Amino acid sequence: MGYRLRKPQRVTLHSWSFHQLGGFLGYKAARAGVAVIHVDPAFTSQQCSSCGHADRRNRLDQASFSCTSCGFAEHADVNAALNIAARGMAGWAVSHAA
Repeated sequence: MGYRLRKPQRVTLHSWSFHQLGGFLGYKAARAGVAVIHVDPAFTSQQCSSCGHADRRNRLDQASFSCTSCGFAEHADVNAALNIAARGMAGWAVSHAA
């Protein structure tokens, strides 16, 4: 279900920079004692969260993901979120290595 916003609201939302959002999140996280891990989102929607194979043909359409290597199938957004979570965990492990 989509929401319709008036033009001034759309302009405000779409002109808000991701840099500024990141700053706000970092500030709030630090205040709450929560770590923030920055993850490169490149190709997370094309990479298989099961086997790691990356190919643009893995994306059948906007919502569907099916790995051409191992056959893993999932909603494209769920697959990308799993990849981002895995990269975040890897980044956390590297930043906290002994």
